[in-house]
Amino acid sequence: MCLINPDELIGSHAKRTGVARNPLRKGEKLRERVDAQLLSIADDPVLVRSFFRHPSVACISDC
Repeated sequence: MCLINPDELIGSHAKRTGVARNPLRKGEKLRERVDAQLLSIADDPVLVRSFFRHPSVACISDC
């Protein structure tokens, strides 16, 4: 099994659910959209915890 860290899961989630799902509108900036999405993720404690509890995540205390 590949052991990854939570930020890789966050990036993957953002790619799957963000701009790939809803293309940018004319005049919209990618950076602003990504920043807004990351803030939205940060405001969802259940989602954030799910990244840390994912079976593929290895914590230093597990070693």
